[in-house]
Amino acid sequence: MNRRNLALLLCIVTLWTSAAVAGPSNRHAILRRHNQVNVPVNLDGFGAPLPGVANHRADLAVFATGQMNFKEIDTLPQIGPVMNGVSCAGCHSQPAIGGGGLFLNEIRVRNNSHPGPVHILAVDNFLRNGQQTRGSTPIFPQGVEAEPLGCQITAPGCQLSACQLEEAARTTFDSSLPTCDTASAAFQGGGNCVAGRAATPLFGFGMVEAVADDTFVQLAASEPASIRGTVKQVTEFGQSRVARFGWKDDHATLRAFAGDAYLNEIGITNPDNPNEVSECAVNQTDYGIPLETQFSAEIEDAIGPDGRADIDRFTDFMRALAPPPTLRQSSSTRTGAKLFASIGCAGCHTASMTTASNPAAFLPSSTGGTPASDTLNQTLASRTFHPYSDFLVHDMGSLGDGMTSGAAGPTMMRTAPLWGVRANSRLLHDGRAGDPSTAISLHDGQGKAAAQAFGKLSPDQQQDVLNFLNTL
Repeated sequence: MNRRNLALLLCIVTLWTSAAVAGPSNRHAILRRHNQVNVPVNLDGFGAPLPGVANHRADLAVFATGQMNFKEIDTLPQIGPVMNGVSCAGCHSQPAIGGGGLFLNEIRVRNNSHPGPVHILAVDNFLRNGQQTRGSTPIFPQGVEAEPLGCQITAPGCQLSACQLEEAARTTFDSSLPTCDTASAAFQGGGNCVAGRAATPLFGFGMVEAVADDTFVQLAASEPASIRGTVKQVTEFGQSRVARFGWKDDHATLRAFAGDAYLNEIGITNPDNPNEVSECAVNQTDYGIPLETQFSAEIEDAIGPDGRADIDRFTDFMRALAPPPTLRQSSSTRTGAKLFASIGCAGCHTASMTTASNPAAFLPSSTGGTPASDTLNQTLASRTFHPYSDFLVHDMGSLGDGMTSGAAGPTMMRTAPLWGVRANSRLLHDGRAGDPSTAISLHDGQGKAAAQAFGKLSPDQQQDVLNFLNTL
């Protein structure tokens, strides 16, 4: 790298760092003042944009703006009144912005008559003390947020606030409920239970969204009957589409995925989800700080002059995220790849897929009607990628989470993509496995035969398979 390019890179990094910590109003002023494109620091590796986006100034600026919004921290009184976090990046940050999570970010209850997550946090025990100053300068104008964002409903000793008491009653949550075990007599007898959900990495999801519905239908038809996946249909924005996102294939499009998460995980109403989850904190204050000043009076995430709300900017970011980078193959990993296929793992963990020739024909526009750019459409079109998933739901027997979501019953789970698996600290839907070999051994139902075949391999052969997975 020559001196001129090094100086330019340092300038970009400095501008980006300054903008990231400046706050929403100052951030855009800094970038306008220096007349720079919103260029993210990393243009390769985990969390980087697709190459076609990285090489196109306008698309890169859209991606970078989405990235900034994705990691922005939302504050009172917009957040909540009940939520699981205050930033998208709070759950999607491993090993880079847009990745998975180290901890469980969501709990589901079997007997919850209001489908959706248990909201772990609530604004009415969110603060401690009032506004804090340094001399005459406010430094915490909204008060000090209690670490970790207040008493959590999942903590057995938590003195539940009014909002959390309402949440517990609404969802039938109790901290003593066991983890759902679909093979147990208690579950089969109708017993209540809970299931944890770990945040899934979002890398490459724009490619997955750009796959035509018929591709998934044909893929299911080509799979052996004993392990054939189920194509789950959902209706989003007036169209029936093949679902592909979420542990139970709950969404077909990234816009729907973003809107649902913004309301249910952070508590921000948006154009696609305009109604608050609860009125429990309306017009309430804590230490003189308003907790929730409106209820259905107006949408908190409004559409801007550019035709985008924040959920659209999250979509822009996710849609343009590149797949995880792969590592160089060795003789061991090449052997492992062959074993992976021969023992049946590739039956569900499909190595390759190809996107549609014109994804713009079915990708939803922004909430304000702005379609994906022609250049982004070209970047996504007719691309073969390697997710190691069929994105279909399969009967996983006792590995199921016990929840029912449309056509996905208690034992059915979407095939988790294995690309980038080497960067995940915890595996499976509730993080119950700490390493790939444990995750494989826990496969049941339609995945049991492959797990048993892996168990019969010699230690060296098993290591070859694990070495192969560590290159994805």
